[in-house]
Amino acid sequence: MKNRVKYIFLVFSFLGAYNSWGQLSPGDLSEAHKHLEGVGNCTECHILGSQVSDDKCLDCHKEIQTLIDADRGYHVSVEVEGKSCVICHSEHHGRGFDLFRLDEDKFDHDLADYKLEGEHWIIDCRECHKPENIASEEIRKLSDTYLGLEEDCLSCHTDFHQETLGEDCKECHNFTKWDPAKFFDHKDAEYQLLGAHKEVDCIECHKKTIRNEEEFQQFTDIEFKLCTDCHDNPHNSSFSTNCTECHNEISWSNLNSSAGFNHDMTDYPLTGEHIGVDCKECHTSGNNTNSLEYELCKNCHDDYHNEQFTSIKPELDCNDCHTLDQPFTRTIYGLAEHQESDFKLEGAHIATPCFVCHVDESSDRWEFRDIGEDCVDCHDDIHEGLINESYYPESNCAICHSSDIWSDIDFDHSTTDWDLEGGHIEVSCRECHFSEIDESQEFEGKSTNCSSCHEDEHSGQFDLVGDCNECHTTEKGWEATLFNHNETVFPLEGKHKDVDCLECHTARFYDQNDESVNYKIERFECIDCHQ
Repeated sequence: MKNRVKYIFLVFSFLGAYNSWGQLSPGDLSEAHKHLEGVGNCTECHILGSQVSDDKCLDCHKEIQTLIDADRGYHVSVEVEGKSCVICHSEHHGRGFDLFRLDEDKFDHDLADYKLEGEHWIIDCRECHKPENIASEEIRKLSDTYLGLEEDCLSCHTDFHQETLGEDCKECHNFTKWDPAKFFDHKDAEYQLLGAHKEVDCIECHKKTIRNEEEFQQFTDIEFKLCTDCHDNPHNSSFSTNCTECHNEISWSNLNSSAGFNHDMTDYPLTGEHIGVDCKECHTSGNNTNSLEYELCKNCHDDYHNEQFTSIKPELDCNDCHTLDQPFTRTIYGLAEHQESDFKLEGAHIATPCFVCHVDESSDRWEFRDIGEDCVDCHDDIHEGLINESYYPESNCAICHSSDIWSDIDFDHSTTDWDLEGGHIEVSCRECHFSEIDESQEFEGKSTNCSSCHEDEHSGQFDLVGDCNECHTTEKGWEATLFNHNETVFPLEGKHKDVDCLECHTARFYDQNDESVNYKIERFECIDCHQ
């Protein structure tokens, strides 16, 4: 009987302790923290009488503390800074509860202080976040961690160059595509690419081999001082191993113009543009020892100008205007020479490129004869048929315009029926004679009434048959200096003479959008103005 009572007591004691633990713990810990179960382990995370302590979290998760101290990673971002650990990583939700709850598809990697670019943006997270890419042995032991990666390319990628180049892959490669190396410029290498070498595929010189049981491509320690370091010598030691004496990088078959031969020993040393000409261009017979005529340029070259010059001066040759030091498209014929021609350049013509006047748009050829000397031979006559012959004889633009600036016009308006006075003197011709709407012009039959150019600022209050000049002059300011109030039905007397016009003549709307000063006062007894 005593043993039975003792057994019952033990059962109830156990149940009591179990119920007390259930009241203290809100639920089981996650798999990662299950080793902290039990009343005796509460203070591992909790401070008595308080909540979970971030300091206690970081005492265990030193890898996070290290990153925070270094001001690196997601936990120092604006999204996390200032938050308690338990806001994102709460506990007591059961063994299977995910403490991270990270949505990889929506996670902003910029917050982790490493922006994803190019191919990095589309690959799966676990392609990078895997144990073999983690240098720290302690972090590597953590299950499914996102910590421990470095930003160096070689911390994740195999060194394809096997320590023959630097460790910063980004100096040559981008994140979009490994091959080709977009940022590499051969100009920065010891061997500069010239001519046809620029078009050669890298693999032609930088062969792929197997090294250390891995594919390898050599970019350093390649001999390049002699052409024969890369190229076979087809001449079998018959000539100098200095290939550039005859050949160049442009093309192996395109020999230097003086390949193997010193042209200075002849009566015609090669200079300027002739130096780069293929021998066969001049020695067309195939026998370079045959004598050639060379006294004049036209002995070899066709007359591009089709006798435009030699028909007048047969003694002229190309070198009178051209030089071998520059391509044929350049000329030594300059301003000084042009000023000795029948058409001397003045004003804006001096700064005009030669081709503007001398290249025929239809044939795309340079022309120097019979191209005209009058303005209308080159320029469109925008006034054709619009200005009376007496003011525009023979369509001579120089009557009004100069070659300095087209917009500067010198025309004596007093020769017309309407002399310019006052403010009209400074007005541009276009203001009166060109339409603002369609640029149409009007010179003949132009009305001289003010209302033909100016809007009625008085909104029809006055009969403008007599026009504005009954009250106004053309002087600046538009003051009504000709208006006499004493000629109206209300002569000004006494103090009225000193009153500002706008005191009596106030503004009013004559229609919805037209506000004008009211000059037609219908009532002007004293009581109509004075209260």
